[in-house]
Amino acid sequence: MDRRQLLAGGAAVASFLPAARALTAQETNQPVEGGMAAGAMDEAKMPALEGGMFLMQSSQLAEQKGESDNVRAFAALEVAEQQAIAAAFGAEGAQIPLREDHAEIMAQLEAAEGQEFDMAYLQAQITAHEEARGVHENYAQSGQDPMARGASMVGVPSIDSHLVMLRSFEQQMQG
Repeated sequence: MDRRQLLAGGAAVASFLPAARALTAQETNQPVEGGMAAGAMDEAKMPALEGGMFLMQSSQLAEQKGESDNVRAFAALEVAEQQAIAAAFGAEGAQIPLREDHAEIMAQLEAAEGQEFDMAYLQAQITAHEEARGVHENYAQSGQDPMARGASMVGVPSIDSHLVMLRSFEQQMQG
């Protein structure tokens, strides 16, 4: 994938940024200004938010541990995008717990190093993006929150772009 394609993807992600404020792992499960506790969240939004939390946390790890420039650049874009999606879903500042399967993958990623980490990260992102596509497609069609529906509508083609990028990076690393 050339730099123009990566930059185009970055431009798409950047369009979300004005609505985003940083989420941090240190935040509690208490309501914060402009945010809410996970327990108060609309249950229909939870699949998107749970998946988004995994995508964000694994990407934050990849920003630190990634060996490949492509992995680190993609991870930074993914973190920014997931922060924007959380804001659009009204979950800015909410601490959404990882699902058990996501927590297991995070533990595997934390234990991996170098190219092994990069490949495991790419594979985890591909799987999580494939799942997220269906979740956002569903919310875009039937969600009740107009802002979140809009984010999901824009999110589906963005996820498709991400999958193309991720698969390309994976093929490059496989030789």
